[in-house]
Amino acid sequence: MKEPLSLEDRVALAEYRKTVALERLRAAEVLLKEGLFNDAISKSYFAIHAISRAILILYDIRASTHEGVKTMFSKQLVREARLIPQDFTKKYSILKALREDADYEDFVKYSREDAEDAVKTAREFVERISEIIDKFRQQSNMSSSP
Repeated sequence: MKEPLSLEDRVALAEYRKTVALERLRAAEVLLKEGLFNDAISKSYFAIHAISRAILILYDIRASTHEGVKTMFSKQLVREARLIPQDFTKKYSILKALREDADYEDFVKYSREDAEDAVKTAREFVERISEIIDKFRQQSNMSSSP
């Protein structure tokens, strides 16, 4: 069991992971522009994975595997807390499966349209969850003020 992090540390880690997600989203956009569609899909997934880890740590929820992150995101933040729209669970699962095929399967060649959809989904995820992280940070700053 990992030791608990303070709220300040969790917010800082979430901000770092959000930055990573934004960088991966930017990389996906560059790869799409360059016609590297499988890699654009892969980086789109990793942007979603990073932003999911960012919001999970705010609520002191930890997972050590990709499947664990997806499961905890869906269970804790979508179904139970209702912070995230229900359709994000399905989008997450689809993009994870596309990424696995893009990275590990032979003779899989995704189209520009597939990659555009993946980047669009990742952008939606990162933007929506970044807003939640920013609100959380602002509220935690207000609550810690004297």
